[in-house]
Amino acid sequence: MSSQYINQNKPQSQINGRLNNIVLDGNVTVNTTITHGNIPNANIVQGTSITTAIDASSVANPYNFNVATFPATTASGGQEYFLLNIPPSIIDSFGFASISVYYYGGVVGTAGYPLLSILTADAPNNRFMLLLENKHPSNALNGSIHFRFKYERGVVA
Repeated sequence: MSSQYINQNKPQSQINGRLNNIVLDGNVTVNTTITHGNIPNANIVQGTSITTAIDASSVANPYNFNVATFPATTASGGQEYFLLNIPPSIIDSFGFASISVYYYGGVVGTAGYPLLSILTADAPNNRFMLLLENKHPSNALNGSIHFRFKYERGVVA
């Protein structure tokens, strides 16, 4: 809230305002619950272990797809590496790859803090090396991770 509201000494429930085109009346509730019923379906499911390579070489859209990992049980402070294989000739030297985790099957905190990142791109072998880390100081991971992979081809400016 802006300083004008703070200086009015009003309870939050009596504060009204506008944020862009959203009317705020002090009673806004945001529901952020994600359940198994409303997460996007994975195009690919990782087989046998969290370190098994994920084969995305035959997905319909190799530039944008969803992945579900094998359930991770990575120890606190631990790391796991795995490959994401994609179709030939997708990766170029000007492209940009990103991943976004949108669901974790465990309870964050109680079942670790998963962090997923891209380490390297290997264009000659059509793959990316991914790193899964558990950032929790004492609890192991306990669940699968769903993430979206996106790749934007680059162009020479």
